[in-house]
Amino acid sequence: MPTTTLADIAERAGISAAAVSLALNGKKGVSEETRARVLAIAKESGYRINRLGRALRQSRAGAVGLYLPESAVHFGYYTETTLGLTERLHEADLSLLIVPSTPTSPRIESFPPVDGFILIEPHSDDEGAAMILGQGLPVVTGDSPPPGFPDPWGIVESPNTRTTREVLDRFVAHGAQKPGLLLVEQVSAWAQELEAAYRAWCAERRLEPRVLLTTIHEENATLAARLGDWTRKQGVDAILVGADGVAVRIAGLLRSLGLRPGADIKLVSGVDSLIMEFHTPPITSVDLQPREFGRACGELLLELMEGDRPAETVRRGLDAILRVRDSG
Repeated sequence: MPTTTLADIAERAGISAAAVSLALNGKKGVSEETRARVLAIAKESGYRINRLGRALRQSRAGAVGLYLPESAVHFGYYTETTLGLTERLHEADLSLLIVPSTPTSPRIESFPPVDGFILIEPHSDDEGAAMILGQGLPVVTGDSPPPGFPDPWGIVESPNTRTTREVLDRFVAHGAQKPGLLLVEQVSAWAQELEAAYRAWCAERRLEPRVLLTTIHEENATLAARLGDWTRKQGVDAILVGADGVAVRIAGLLRSLGLRPGADIKLVSGVDSLIMEFHTPPITSVDLQPREFGRACGELLLELMEGDRPAETVRRGLDAILRVRDSG
């Protein structure tokens, strides 16, 4: 069976070979209708892009590196974000390489060659993230890097301040008087933004901030005792949980203390997931749209890889949605 060429596809599509190349490589210059037609013809004819040849011609590796915080293994948010990023890069015929998290003693020179990096939620104590940002390669971060880190080429961010205030206002509207914020870390820009928004909101209302810091490894008995002190002695009557999946654990511990989420105490998760929807009671959550967030990071990096470094960091926003359920 003869090999299909760009010229063959161009003839069938009624366009130039150059336009076919743009369409197959996910570049600008052709309409989405034309791109879809070219991809359909390529698939039907069994055409396969020679990745190695293209990478050599363009002096590129044909891959993008993904760097996640060391704690990513514990949270489903990063899985969804990675899936969205993978989908977008696959459309551009690029591979995704997940590089090792090296928060201390980083050796990023041992990473495989890539054309750019995506850093999701870089932490302030992660030396590896700082070193990647200091390279000359295009870098896009999901949420802003910590103060003092080199600036990325681009940032995709969620409206964390707005959604935090939306949750707190909802607490008050439903009768809460002393809402608290529970965090499992304070080193990501996301957690820092939640805490800053919470403290500013409390200051506006002359309320004492009530922040409880735990870890994902704290034993249930210890955390339950601290929750008991927080809710009974300090009077916390509504809780925003700034962590992925942890609200389910908090709901169980509250029940062990005789507090029913949604009835005796309001409970909202700062990150949505299926388990929040199907928990009893269903838990109100902030949907950060992680799959779309990952795609947005990939889209921005692809754009930035086509040119020189911009004079200023390019910022893109992706909306977040409060999914109201029975818990708060």
